[in-house]
Amino acid sequence: MLHDGEPAILRPFHRSEALSIEQAAFIANKSKRTIREWALLHDLGRRIGGQWVVSKVALAMWLDGNKDVLSRYLAGDRSSPTVSEYFERCNVPCPRERAQDLRSVNVTQFWAGRAL
Repeated sequence: MLHDGEPAILRPFHRSEALSIEQAAFIANKSKRTIREWALLHDLGRRIGGQWVVSKVALAMWLDGNKDVLSRYLAGDRSSPTVSEYFERCNVPCPRERAQDLRSVNVTQFWAGRAL
């Protein structure tokens, strides 16, 4: 599930998931330049308001070498146990189903039996 054809990095956005380049560099024990390169090449972050913001969750996946789970995260998966465990570990609220996922719900079935 990609957002407008882009990786679902920091989507939906939650402030507790966001790290500055400096914070991510400190956590990873890498230079700011390396973090910017990782953010760009491996979709660990994106530009928001002209500034690079790194996902705490994606960075943890990358540092663990867990590329399979990272690719699920980037595809928009927030419900798999392997993905949601990283949200919990990073102390970030795990988003519920995204609005675009709900488009597949059959409206007639959804409202069947509900009093209006």
